[in-house]
Amino acid sequence: MLFAGVLGGEGALIQRIGGLRIERTDIGSHLGLAYRDRIELSVRDPLTAWSVVHELAHVCDARQGWSLSLRLQAETGGFTSRLYSFITRFIPGRWDAGWRGAEQTPGRHGRKPGCNASGYFYGDKPSGSNWRFNRKEDFAESMVMYCGWGRDNELSRTAHGRIERYLLPNGTRDPVYGILDNWSDYARYFHPPQGDYTKTLRWQFIDTILRMQ
Repeated sequence: MLFAGVLGGEGALIQRIGGLRIERTDIGSHLGLAYRDRIELSVRDPLTAWSVVHELAHVCDARQGWSLSLRLQAETGGFTSRLYSFITRFIPGRWDAGWRGAEQTPGRHGRKPGCNASGYFYGDKPSGSNWRFNRKEDFAESMVMYCGWGRDNELSRTAHGRIERYLLPNGTRDPVYGILDNWSDYARYFHPPQGDYTKTLRWQFIDTILRMQ
């Protein structure tokens, strides 16, 4: 299994997540839902390696009382504040969503720090953000990026594509998800130095916890 290989084998995976039930069911608009002892994957959407590893990362976090996502938030210089997020709405240039959330318009998806439903101000440079982004999603996406970046597996094309899209001109569709956005404007928030994801604090944090445990 891909995730087990990155962790160091099936034994390491079992040590981290223990017994786990995975099932496909109707979970509405969600691609997946993760709990301490099970994962529910949507029957409405195609099953992808990205979704599976993302949910497995959530399980690892849940098994430790969601402390891993809290640590990632701290290690990357982020914080969560719905109050400050609300205030951000009135600061020129800081809010990139509609009043009630994301809009399907370039530059209005809710990608800037704090422009999300949770009031999550990510630090450093994640690979992406949207209206549903929060520290738990940040940890899960960071884990998947770690598993795919610089490797040759089912995650690699998406992992590299998520970074390379910020080199695209504004008003174009990214080749990974087909989303139309002002990618060049967002490069300052998401594109790492020299386009190398290993230079981000997220990659370094994930690398540290995987080597320690």
